[in-house]
Amino acid sequence: MFSNKHEGHLDRGAVAVEMALVLPVLIAMLMGIIDFSRVFNAELQLSQAAREGVRLASLQLGTLNTPAVQARAILAAPHPAFGAALSAGNISVVGCAASPSSTAVATVTVTYVYQGIFYMKNSTLTQTAVMRCGG
Repeated sequence: MFSNKHEGHLDRGAVAVEMALVLPVLIAMLMGIIDFSRVFNAELQLSQAAREGVRLASLQLGTLNTPAVQARAILAAPHPAFGAALSAGNISVVGCAASPSSTAVATVTVTYVYQGIFYMKNSTLTQTAVMRCGG
């Protein structure tokens, strides 16, 4: 039989092997959590940007000021996913007529290219907001 002084030595080797097997999985899970958090942040900011923009666009009956709507949307999403800021080219606006029907709506669509750390590299995220003309 083995004496007790040898058992501790064997346990240390087993712990090292277990750590070598489990550590890569834990690191991959951690990176996935970080990437998912960044995507979630980007989606929330894009949604807020679209809502802010469409609110302004729906109140401008017949005289749509597209640069003002785009500027409002950009201010609402300063750095989606802690990355590059939005640009006016990523924001499309459909305004309201001077005398809109009761079913007329304004629409703002915000698009952003998400740069993931490990997953979803160069993925396009899009949020659209719609609001009845006249608020």
